[in-house]
Amino acid sequence: MATAVKLSGITKTFGNLKANDNVSLSIASASIHALVGENGAGKSTLSNIIYGLLHPDSGMMEVDGKAVKFKSARQAIEAGVGMVHQHFMLAPTLTVTENIILGKEESRFSLPTRRIGKEIGRLATQHGLDVDPGALVSTLSVGEQQRVEILKLLYRRARILILDEPTAVLSPPETARLFATLRSLAAEGRTILVITHKLDEVLAISDTVSVMRKGALVGTVPTASTGKEELARMMVGRDVLLRTANPPQATSKTVLSIDRLSYRTPQGVEKLSGLTLRVRAGEIYGIAGVEGNGQSELLSLLWGTFERDGTTGGSITIDGRQTLGLSPAEVAALGVSMIPEDRHKSAVIAEYGIEQNLILGRHREKAFHRGIGFNRQALRENAAAMIERYDVRGAAETNPPIASLSGGNQQKIVVAREMERPLLKLLVLAQPTRGVDIGAIEQIHRRIIEARKSGLAILLISSELEELVALSTRIGCLYKGAIRHEFSEEEVRQGREAESGFEQEIGMHIT
Repeated sequence: MATAVKLSGITKTFGNLKANDNVSLSIASASIHALVGENGAGKSTLSNIIYGLLHPDSGMMEVDGKAVKFKSARQAIEAGVGMVHQHFMLAPTLTVTENIILGKEESRFSLPTRRIGKEIGRLATQHGLDVDPGALVSTLSVGEQQRVEILKLLYRRARILILDEPTAVLSPPETARLFATLRSLAAEGRTILVITHKLDEVLAISDTVSVMRKGALVGTVPTASTGKEELARMMVGRDVLLRTANPPQATSKTVLSIDRLSYRTPQGVEKLSGLTLRVRAGEIYGIAGVEGNGQSELLSLLWGTFERDGTTGGSITIDGRQTLGLSPAEVAALGVSMIPEDRHKSAVIAEYGIEQNLILGRHREKAFHRGIGFNRQALRENAAAMIERYDVRGAAETNPPIASLSGGNQQKIVVAREMERPLLKLLVLAQPTRGVDIGAIEQIHRRIIEARKSGLAILLISSELEELVALSTRIGCLYKGAIRHEFSEEEVRQGREAESGFEQEIGMHIT
């Protein structure tokens, strides 16, 4: 079989960190090749080298049998290599067509968007990438935006497509649709490199899988001859508990009561419609649902960040107190902590150091103060303890900016900060393991279960059905702004023990 990409002895260092250590790898043409590894294992660095965004310190690369040294992504694109980043590179105020031709305009004086739009429409139909070429990107769902990114590569005639965490923000139906497209593209002769941490998806979509650990390539195996346990062991270097033990526990008083909660945006769009649920101390109430069915609005109402020009109805009660309309500081003072769904937008300040990010929202706590200023020693000790307790990688430098960490390690910082707040009563967790590798997921799940055992009430919102089944005491199915079905504690326990079929049953109630 022909080789699309061949890497020989690729090494890349950043200061004292060896991100890629003598990596040699061959990717077969017309195949789907998965690249997996823990956060910080070197996957993104390697893919950025293939795409020309980074340049190796040493080593060689061949594309379609020809030696190449890309100095830029433009050169990679000209050689037929394209990349869809985890965070999409789209201009929201432009149309689909304008985004796709951006940087590849035929003329400086006019844009034949109608003609090109028709061509893009034919490409979309041919490859099952349903999207309106004339639609503004700002009006598209996350899944539709990803289709635009793929169409951009196809329009530019990319033969080798790199997808970085392509399902991180997709619903199960969108993921299935993407996989069908990728299989179709590979059948047509294109080569797909998928960087991911989701082992179920690796096994479902790829022909071959390569595993990286601490910058080095551990091994490459045919997907059909391996399994989750072996891949997890190769990634982490030890046996990994794929599902954390979650024994039943007696619950006590109700901590969070939401009664007939409704919300309309200032533009009059209904986002929540009579949503009702209860979360008790000592339980995890999981919310399953395709993103865009009211999860974001529920979080903003709970935390007090919703648009006040909108229309609200119903009530939210936390530990007996009405909280709808309180500020985030007032809600937090009641013993509430929240991990938001978008860490970049709502949970971290990229330019701040790890120490500062670990006290965001906790900066008023006396433990971090000395006189009128911060106690620098207390900040350092807090950071050191959290880095060790949550196994944050890439933080060897003294208080580096959090932007220098991988996405998964940034998420560990957010999880550590919010779960270690003192005097907690209620934890609201939205996508707590998004972008986090399998070893870190095991660790975060263990912390969540420990918090439940300590008597905390936990509301868990996740697009990962496997995560909801593994952790939840009860599961509510959110659809069009309301809980349309609720699985009891007994039903969830039986579904967890069955180990198959239950996730599909949940999926029937959210689509």
